[in-house]
Amino acid sequence: MLIAFMRSSYRGLPLAAAFLAVFGFAGPETEFIGFITDTECGPNHAPMIAKGGMGKDDRECTLACIKKGATFGFVDADRKRFYQLDDQDAPAPYAGRKVRIQGRQQGDTIYVTSVRPADGD
Repeated sequence: MLIAFMRSSYRGLPLAAAFLAVFGFAGPETEFIGFITDTECGPNHAPMIAKGGMGKDDRECTLACIKKGATFGFVDADRKRFYQLDDQDAPAPYAGRKVRIQGRQQGDTIYVTSVRPADGD
């Protein structure tokens, strides 16, 4: 009977391990320094700006892409990596600007705690 109990108790263990391997844990709160962008252009707005109708700089292009359905994203200057942002309100005032984001990373997403300008960097 004890063996049957142990078998049933550990039956979900491989499933839990697989879940954690795929989705992982959100890391510790970290500061990220980089630029607010959008999921359409990512780190490079030049091609969209060159097409016309998307503004004259990164900020205008980001806001135009957001209007067309893209979401805010973030390019980490140090890691040279693009991240999704869970919060779509906090980054809005900083479109196209260099910022400091406080948050937790999980996979390719940053769970935003705060966004502030990175002036002087």
